Amino acid sequence: METQHRVERLERRQKILSAMLIATFAGLIVVGLRQEGNNQDHLRVKQITIVDDKGTERVWIGAPVPDPIIHGEVKPRSGPISGVILLDAKGNERAGFATSDNIPGEVFMGLDSEKGQEARFIINPGGGGHLTFFDKEKNYARIGIWPDRPALELREKGETVFEGLPSN
Repeated sequence: METQHRVERLERRQKILSAMLIATFAGLIVVGLRQEGNNQDHLRVKQITIVDDKGTERVWIGAPVPDPIIHGEVKPRSGPISGVILLDAKGNERAGFATSDNIPGEVFMGLDSEKGQEARFIINPGGGGHLTFFDKEKNYARIGIWPDRPALELREKGETVFEGLPSN
């Protein structure tokens, strides 16, 4: 049941992220239309930061986006990414939909709790992808599709405890 609950929670978060993306892009269209009177064809920027009524940064859209804020501290990102990042009311990074600059063609979505990354969904440039759920100890369960076959991996305390690769 725990896995089903986590999947349902991930689906809710994905719906919220999708709604935020639609609202963000709708806002960009409105801004672009308002600029039309200035004879501009389009808006071209490297980053947009959306703040709430308290001035807290809540959405980053950028190429690349800034390093994440975790518990109020800026932490180095593992590599540059470009996309949309959602921040909570405290200004901490909580979700993102992005492409990797280190692995051209890779696209992913990450969902974070206040404690750290909880889920990551990656699509590989050459096909296939995987969904990984993490716990606070960095154990994980990963289910995926390689370009030619499904895979399942469970990792605990840095050790693979189960790896299921169907035989061909």
